[in-house]
Amino acid sequence: MASARIHEAIAKEINQDYHMDEILLRIGTVAPDSWRNVEEGSGIKNKYLTHFWDFRVKNGQANNYEEFYFKYQNQLSNPFYFGYLIHLIVDQYWKTNIDPKYVMYENGVKGFRLKDGSFHSDENWFGYFESIKLQRKLAQVYHLGSLPIDQKEIRGFFCDIAELNPAGLFGPKGTLQYINRELSPIEGDEESQIYDIEDILAFIQETVEFVKRELERLQKLQTSLDKQYKIAVDIDDTLLSTKELETYYWQIFLNQHPDIDPNKTYQWGDFELSQFWSEYREQMAFGAVKEGASSCLETLLQKGYIVDLLTARPIDKYASLKKDLVAYFEENNLHYRYMHFGFYSKINFLREHHYNLLIDDDIRHIEEANGAGIMTILFGPHNPNYAGYQAETWSEVQKLLEKILEDEKIKS
Repeated sequence: MASARIHEAIAKEINQDYHMDEILLRIGTVAPDSWRNVEEGSGIKNKYLTHFWDFRVKNGQANNYEEFYFKYQNQLSNPFYFGYLIHLIVDQYWKTNIDPKYVMYENGVKGFRLKDGSFHSDENWFGYFESIKLQRKLAQVYHLGSLPIDQKEIRGFFCDIAELNPAGLFGPKGTLQYINRELSPIEGDEESQIYDIEDILAFIQETVEFVKRELERLQKLQTSLDKQYKIAVDIDDTLLSTKELETYYWQIFLNQHPDIDPNKTYQWGDFELSQFWSEYREQMAFGAVKEGASSCLETLLQKGYIVDLLTARPIDKYASLKKDLVAYFEENNLHYRYMHFGFYSKINFLREHHYNLLIDDDIRHIEEANGAGIMTILFGPHNPNYAGYQAETWSEVQKLLEKILEDEKIKS
């Protein structure tokens, strides 16, 4: 896998065309790997989230940098975000095209060929000690000076990437300090027994050209996708039957806690409700898929519409939420483009990413979308106080969508 100094070197080369703040760019391009240095108990610590792992890909490297690009496209003028994107593209290319050049098998054993022709099978030795030698050399070649380790010292730093916990970057135990301490040139540095520096420099240039081509492709793809009709769909009580599970587990919770008043109406923020969700959140994550939902989404996708899932579920409150939901939806043949988490309010995301229609059971999200001129379908039991499109089943959603989409064709 491409290491920190390789990421920095590639970002620095690409920056010759963009002229961004180099420090912010370098910090951004090492940020996805900072999950390692998030201290236990300090929040989200998950490599697969920081690297936008596509769990629908079953074999090989699966950094879905397209998902990052489309989700954070409005922030890519920020060097931190741009560096982050470069990291994801580089990881994918390096894992697929460069790492295999150093891997081989001898008598069925996976290992690495040294420059002297000998064979070595200790992957940790290959990935750590030899990598450090190479990275120190690259720091010298590319003039990669020390990085600030205190967030307050970094002018213009901004990060609102839901999949990243920036705590892993900063402080004496953070990634930036590790890079400064372990990956800076020192007197008496040894040459790597595996990597030839000239080969690595050539691979860096090869990767730079690939990243540039991908950036152009992503921009063209974005232009094309902007012309498609985009539909956002809520998950809980829209695609999945969640309230039924809440009722079921709430009764179990009350039986286990006889001191809690079963007749009181609890509100968000109440201790009792927080305790309930803390104990039963995982069990309530996988309600039954609503009848007809899978076939409706499949029809929309086949007709060329973009279908994304937007949920208020916070990814830092569940264990492997994205991975488990992907597997659950695959088991139930529920297909979509991307799934996004953590929206107390969805309106900014809907507006910034130019969605045309929202399907949701929460009247608050529906009314906010209506106020922004976004078409909506309120899902669930009929609300007599709401005058817009409503559907109690996915067969009704299907009929409403046919009408709405036909009307859109006439307008255009």
